[in-house]
Amino acid sequence: MNASEIILTVFQFFKKNIIVTKKIVYINLIIFLISFFLLDVILSNTYLNHKKKTCYLYEEFYYELKKNCKGLDKFKSSFPTVNVFTDEYGTRVGKNQKRNKSDKIFIFGDSFTFGVGLEFYQTYSGILSKEYKNFDFYNFAVSSYSPTVHLYKLEQQIKKKVIPKKIILFLDMTDVHDEAARWTKFDKSGKPSLSTNYIFEKNKKKEKFIHKNFKVSRSFAHYINYNLRILRRKQVSKQKENEVKTSIQAGFTYRKLEDLGSHYQGNIFNEGQNKIRQKINVISVISKKINSEFYLVIYPFAETLVYGQKIFNWENYGNSLCKDDKCILINTFEAFRNKKKKYNDWYSRFYFVKDEHFNYGGNEIIADVLKKKIFND
Repeated sequence: MNASEIILTVFQFFKKNIIVTKKIVYINLIIFLISFFLLDVILSNTYLNHKKKTCYLYEEFYYELKKNCKGLDKFKSSFPTVNVFTDEYGTRVGKNQKRNKSDKIFIFGDSFTFGVGLEFYQTYSGILSKEYKNFDFYNFAVSSYSPTVHLYKLEQQIKKKVIPKKIILFLDMTDVHDEAARWTKFDKSGKPSLSTNYIFEKNKKKEKFIHKNFKVSRSFAHYINYNLRILRRKQVSKQKENEVKTSIQAGFTYRKLEDLGSHYQGNIFNEGQNKIRQKINVISVISKKINSEFYLVIYPFAETLVYGQKIFNWENYGNSLCKDDKCILINTFEAFRNKKKKYNDWYSRFYFVKDEHFNYGGNEIIADVLKKKIFND
């Protein structure tokens, strides 16, 4: 056997062994994955089969917070899980928070005002309630609520003779779409109803199946995602302004409607504005009847601070809503602009990274503005 034959024989030997080794690795990997997922299914339906208590009460076309509830909330997979406590009114409160003051302040808003991803005392509602103990604060905010629901909640309390001294309504840019396309109907009792069943749309059969049967896999994926976010946050100081999260909902301030897809198709944008104006006018009339101060608060998305309002000016719109003494406008845009000028890492200081919602820092800015404008501090 010459040298070339020896080399060829050795090559063929290793080639066969490599092929066999690869097959063994693949087979073991397949066995491992099958075993892992089977174990996941077993654990998910036995030992881990306990439902995380939520304080959301879902009906087919409506949702609100349960009364006297203690639960957990996770807004998105990238958000931390936080505690949620509610009172006998179904409003978010601090743990063991008591109410015994005659002067009441009603707060209305959506996920920003609810305080997604934050414990109660990290939200501007919680910060104010902790500092101004001579008032009882009622935070009626729930994710994706808009003026139609705010008005309904206010009217329900007035019927029960629960009268606020002050009404603070936080108007969100997403309210334009929500008024025109989400909260478009009413049931026989006059309660607002969703235009379509958003709740069931968000809980499709496939998602329900994965959620129920693969709890270990989902936790592992969330753990990896969480640590990747930590690594990304370390790079945030180097992040350019044009890397802030952009959205369709708030894009109308700096982009043409036709560039925003179907979100504002047809007359949704104009209809949403008009409905907001109608509801604000009604709340204004009610506030005067019950002798309550009515404040309307507007705030910027991070993208608005970067790209401006060259197409539609949200601040001017807010001013127009409070024209003729209909409400007292509190514009927080300037406070955020000043912070943006001061800090290079303003985005991560005041917003959840890759999201439009305020973190604790952003909530502190809102609270500071309200202290000056409402409480004269």
